[in-house]
Amino acid sequence: MTFVPLQPPDLPPIRARGTPRCRGCGLPQEMCLCGALPRLSVRTRVVLLTHRIERTRSTNTGRLVARLLEGAEVRVRGEVAPQPRSPLPEGRRLMLFPSPGARALSPDDARGEPVVLLVPDGNWNQARRAFHRDPDARGAEPVTLPEGAPSRYGLRRAPHEGALSTLEAVARALGLLEGAAVERRMMEAFDVWVHRATCVRLTGKLDAGAAARREEEEEEEEEEEGAEAALDRDLPGPEDP
Repeated sequence: MTFVPLQPPDLPPIRARGTPRCRGCGLPQEMCLCGALPRLSVRTRVVLLTHRIERTRSTNTGRLVARLLEGAEVRVRGEVAPQPRSPLPEGRRLMLFPSPGARALSPDDARGEPVVLLVPDGNWNQARRAFHRDPDARGAEPVTLPEGAPSRYGLRRAPHEGALSTLEAVARALGLLEGAAVERRMMEAFDVWVHRATCVRLTGKLDAGAAARREEEEEEEEEEEGAEAALDRDLPGPEDP
């Protein structure tokens, strides 16, 4: 099966301390999962609003969404000199973000014209800014997920109780819009990916010192988020409420 690369070859490689990583799944090349991933046909058009920093993070799950779903689209945001975007697909636009006043997504939303599901892909602050600032989010109806099982991610610190990774949020949303089979197949692929990523991080396969490595990675993420926030303050856009 042939997959369209998520990242053009001229973009920087995925950040992983010098270890070559697959640009499709973010795993070390010898553990690449892309060839085993299903390609799922869905009516819902999923559009990821991916922060530029996420493109090079090995723990990003949005790239797996793009691999798994037919018609999924990745739109990069947060760039200093953003490129013009093509129009969004036709359909009813829903923005998956738990903002005040957002209503719960339900199977009834799948009726009528196809849904264009906009999903912020980044950390909590980046997702909030996408909701308030991204031009594709303007006019989209905010929706949130009903309460469900806790996250099975574990590769990053959760910003709050009940937080999900991008893939988990999309899988749960499509479970409502497309049926349980789509959610199940997405989560099966996710569990295998998390297992492999955790093994790389904790077994010392790539280098020694699991605890020290995890602490360094968390510190590195905090430094990147601080730098990103400083840059974002200098970019044009309305202030967050």
